[in-house]
Amino acid sequence: MAFWEGEIKELGSLYETFKGHLPDIVKELEQLIKTEDPNVVMLYSRRCLEVIVTDLCENELKRPRKTEPLKGIIDKLNAEEKVPSHIITSMISLNSMANYGAHPKDFDPEQVKPVLNNLAIIIKWYLKYKDFKIVSKVGSEEKEQKFIEQAAIKKEETGIKPKKGKFFNTFRIVLLIILTIFLALIFIPRFFLNNNLKNIKPQRLQLDGARVLFTDTRDNELYTEVTIGSQIWMGENLRAVKFNDGTPIPLVKDNTEWEKTEEPAYCWYDNKKSVYKGSAYGALYNWFAVNTGKLCPVGWHVPSESEWQTLTNYVGDSIQNDDGYLILENKIAGMKLKEAGYLNWNFNDTIVSTNEFGFTALPGGFRTIYGVFWGIREDGNWWSSTEERYGEKKDDARDIEMNCNSNETAGMHQYKQTGMSVRCIRDSIH
Repeated sequence: MAFWEGEIKELGSLYETFKGHLPDIVKELEQLIKTEDPNVVMLYSRRCLEVIVTDLCENELKRPRKTEPLKGIIDKLNAEEKVPSHIITSMISLNSMANYGAHPKDFDPEQVKPVLNNLAIIIKWYLKYKDFKIVSKVGSEEKEQKFIEQAAIKKEETGIKPKKGKFFNTFRIVLLIILTIFLALIFIPRFFLNNNLKNIKPQRLQLDGARVLFTDTRDNELYTEVTIGSQIWMGENLRAVKFNDGTPIPLVKDNTEWEKTEEPAYCWYDNKKSVYKGSAYGALYNWFAVNTGKLCPVGWHVPSESEWQTLTNYVGDSIQNDDGYLILENKIAGMKLKEAGYLNWNFNDTIVSTNEFGFTALPGGFRTIYGVFWGIREDGNWWSSTEERYGEKKDDARDIEMNCNSNETAGMHQYKQTGMSVRCIRDSIH
């Protein structure tokens, strides 16, 4: 098997999610994933890119491609800022390395892996661009099954059974005492912090320096808050499962129900509450939950698009398009807002996040209109409260997005049924 087997497998998984749609790219990708010939792989990688760039030429540059060279169109899309810069970089790299026919003697099979990696990045972005939003959770189920199988094998190999007797009973008692003390150290301070908080209004506690901790008393969740310029933001993704009047937010797991509902709903990524409820990624909410005005704690609200713009203006340089939308993209704000390091973001040695304002943006992924989960550790997507008319009906709302492969922030629009993270902002400074 070729040493780029993993890359082909990832593209095959993507292919399975949209075959039956986008027939031009399906035809080329189908040939790519069936061969082990490196020349054929490079050829059809470039053909996939040609399909995507030709479509962008017609939709973004508003003209047919005809016989124009591929590089010329990519340069034009870059110059007019029609495509995110990290996608342009992948396009240029793929086109350069896959153009083996011009200099066949210089062809090196080592080029195949980076070509396929770049193609996967481009296709994932292209699916979002085309509003299919059905990209797959590549390999997640297989990895989980493999982990279970390995654990079973290890248990069978070790065959360790506890010795019963006086010593073992004493050991259990000591272990229980240690565990009790550990839990007490965690929960007793929290109990004394919250035991008098009977109303629904969140309570604030000033810690050392500029750190502020507050309790959302509807579910006793603890959050940090951070002041950035004239705004006070929640320093974490929202985890609420109740509205601020105490009523439950409907939990929707079923994909069909998620797609069809126009009522407020939330979920945990992959529908795995045990994994994500206590995590830093938070819950995912549809826009109908945002639009209730009751999603954030009392005294807080989901930020409008202009409030997101105020944040990105303060931390970086903003670019404003000419059709009235406040956010188009910001070249460096993502670098300054994302959590530093790679504990929660996927590794990319060309992207160094600083989190210099303490915003700690996290990649909670999203749930598509079709119910599919995607992008954990790779994409951060946060709702705004701003509705958008897209076509005849107001089916969309504005959001802000960050990616592990870019320093930018981008203002986008998504279907209201999409599940995304929420960051709350204080109503006013006291």
